[in-house]
Amino acid sequence: MKILIVHTRNDIISGAEYAITDMLKTLPNDIKFEMMTPGYGALSNYLEEKGFKVHVKKYSGPRRKYPGLYQLSSLFLMKWLKKQQFDIILCNTFAASFRVSLAAKWAGIKVAIYTREYFSKKKQVNLNQVKRAYSIIAVSEDVKDYYEDMHPNVSVCHDTIDIDSINKRLNNHQNSLLKKSRFNIGFLGRLTGYKQPDLFIRAIPHIIKEIPEAHFHIVGKAVPKEYNFEASLKQLAKELEVDSYVTFWGYRKDSIEILKDLDIFCLTSDREPFPRTILESMLAGTPVICSNTGGCKEMVQNDITGLHFDVCNNYNYLSLARQIVRLFNDRKLNKEIVTNSFNFIEETFGSKNQIKHFFDTLKLISK
Repeated sequence: MKILIVHTRNDIISGAEYAITDMLKTLPNDIKFEMMTPGYGALSNYLEEKGFKVHVKKYSGPRRKYPGLYQLSSLFLMKWLKKQQFDIILCNTFAASFRVSLAAKWAGIKVAIYTREYFSKKKQVNLNQVKRAYSIIAVSEDVKDYYEDMHPNVSVCHDTIDIDSINKRLNNHQNSLLKKSRFNIGFLGRLTGYKQPDLFIRAIPHIIKEIPEAHFHIVGKAVPKEYNFEASLKQLAKELEVDSYVTFWGYRKDSIEILKDLDIFCLTSDREPFPRTILESMLAGTPVICSNTGGCKEMVQNDITGLHFDVCNNYNYLSLARQIVRLFNDRKLNKEIVTNSFNFIEETFGSKNQIKHFFDTLKLISK
């Protein structure tokens, strides 16, 4: 069986890309995977370094400037797909499916969408795109629930995580990147609206009243079209007079090592399908405080493998602040969460059973 995995963009390597390469680290003998990206850059380089054959195709999506361009590019892509003789096209994100669905339909190739998104159901173009897929693979039960009323064939394949690789990095990390005299609290992720780093910043004044030695770390950057949002975060920190308590790290390749050095990791998204950083934080021995929505609830059991905060109320930043202060004061709870979460990872998302289930799902689709 020969499968093409299609990616949306090429300028960033996000959790979706890390997750799929972790999933494919051990390949069965009867499945061959190749990758497709819309251009050369960070992602194509990363995939080639991982040993994958990468096809660079500057294919057009349906939101096009010139009428007919999508159909024309789909025609050329259809001819190429037929020549390559792929059995399945796996779109690694819902957005990626817009690039290839028409060409795949014309080529008579099944399309599966491995989705981590909650798109707007009010847009007919999105609903049409779901119907074009032969199968939907959801990254969490929460995402599956979101899609089930739109498609008859929705399954769940949780992301796995390469425990051995991450543990190797953690064991090699001896010198802390952060000042140990501080109580270090962090946010890691792309600086975009739905991840709500602004909520993280708004909690700071209420935390430092109780934890004067606290320092806050924001690791990640915005994509070019959201540079103004990133600038607004720095401006917000100044307006709240907490800019001296915050370090903006930008994009870092050593985010795993920074997670290890943190005392608490916070995930503040309004709804996150299946955040990989939670798994990484658990492996790093750093307790997690996350929003009580989406896939987070499948990964973090409140008061057992982490803490939830109510992200849906108007004072969500106060809810986050209270949980941070609580975990700072309750050292016993802190220690129990670290132990429980590490055991939870090894028994669930680090298991080889996750990978087998993923391959078995693809084989069922191919029949």
